[in-house]
Amino acid sequence: MEDVTIGVIGGSGLYAMEGLEDVERVELETPFGRPSDTYVIGRIAGWRVAFLPRHGVGHRLTPSEVPSRANIYGFKQLGVRYLISVSAVGSLREEYAPGHIVIPDQLFDRTRGHRPDTFFGDGIVAHVAFAEPFDAQLADRLEQAAREAGATVHRRGALGVVGGPQVPAPPESGGDRDPRHRPDGNAG
Repeated sequence: MEDVTIGVIGGSGLYAMEGLEDVERVELETPFGRPSDTYVIGRIAGWRVAFLPRHGVGHRLTPSEVPSRANIYGFKQLGVRYLISVSAVGSLREEYAPGHIVIPDQLFDRTRGHRPDTFFGDGIVAHVAFAEPFDAQLADRLEQAAREAGATVHRRGALGVVGGPQVPAPPESGGDRDPRHRPDGNAG
């Protein structure tokens, strides 16, 4: 199978990707179990793209049940070089209205210790730099495409990842902390 260049993970409400041509469906097994659903692979604007709904079609997995490592490993098996994750999240900033696109450059992960968070261990040792968790060049391309499509785009935000499915209380979201460290949105 020809490698896929771009992977898209659809969040709540995004269970299919419009505009794909020459579509095929691929079931994968990974060392981390089965992914959330079947990968849908096709072409859009000349690019090979793989799509996977994070919660499965029909939203059958809660945030804490999503097999994130299996999902990401599956994209790696397909040869994906650029992974885009779309999420429907709440915002802690009034200027970020529903329908706006936020392209974060930082994140806080408050799920550590609650679910597996590494591909390493069991004799595989690695130290991964995480000071810049998002690719700036990909973010630039996403911003350009979103603006060309007429979207309102916000750059350089922080994404707070919390253990769902509950929505966090203000202290969990950082609302009681220094405003410089307050996340711009939360995803479960």
